[in-house]
Amino acid sequence: MMPRRLSVLAGSGALVSHVVGAALAAGDAVQVVGFAPQPDRPGATLVTGDLSNPGGAIAAIAAFRTTHVVLAGGLTISDRHRESLAGFAGGSPQASQGDAALSAITAAIEKFSGARVIGVHEIAADLMATSGSIAGRAPTEAELAAASLGLAAARDIGRLDLGQAVVVAGQRVVAAEDVGGTDELLARVAAHRALGRIGDGTGPLVLAKAAKPQQPLYVDLPAIGPDTVTNAAAAGIGVIAVEAGRSLVLDRPALAAAADRYGIAVIGLGVDG
Repeated sequence: MMPRRLSVLAGSGALVSHVVGAALAAGDAVQVVGFAPQPDRPGATLVTGDLSNPGGAIAAIAAFRTTHVVLAGGLTISDRHRESLAGFAGGSPQASQGDAALSAITAAIEKFSGARVIGVHEIAADLMATSGSIAGRAPTEAELAAASLGLAAARDIGRLDLGQAVVVAGQRVVAAEDVGGTDELLARVAAHRALGRIGDGTGPLVLAKAAKPQQPLYVDLPAIGPDTVTNAAAAGIGVIAVEAGRSLVLDRPALAAAADRYGIAVIGLGVDG
């Protein structure tokens, strides 16, 4: 494969550094367009992005002579910014614009810059979750049943463009991710458990994360990392299940160490529908 000229549209989190490192190791020329504060990374060019000025990011991509663009990292996007981005992409700024609308933004990037938008997995294939055990102990049959229920429920809330994760207690969904993200979801579950509302029965507590069915693979795949395991343990969760082939696993050695430390099973499963 010929080296690329890659622009990373970067939010926050460890994923950005992993993607940049993998691209540099492959011989790519790398530009980071930071929509959240970014560290200096040797070998990568850093420019500042502004969600209020998507045209500025397009200009930076064009000036770099970018051949490929990838979206990486977390972003907090306000309603005002969503409306601005929707208008830039050619949609109605008054329309409801959830995460699925990012596919329209990427189409606009390709149109105006000539670069091709690709997925994180095309740069760092090792991040993609596989089927079966990912880390930690083996799950029980009851936990596997709860995990399957949870992934189906996560897919359902994804259809509403609400979030990518749920927590189940046995065969009951007890909490769902919203705009606050997975960390906030786990904090809510910990609070409910402390008040005795959940987690005191025989049914296992399971965190399940699945991709939204309407989103392409290059947009905002669900991800887990060592912090996810630590926060899940604090909430009393014994299993973390992710959709195999459509989820990212960050910093596997540290994640595995955390899973062993807290006795958590981390697994990848397919999702029907």
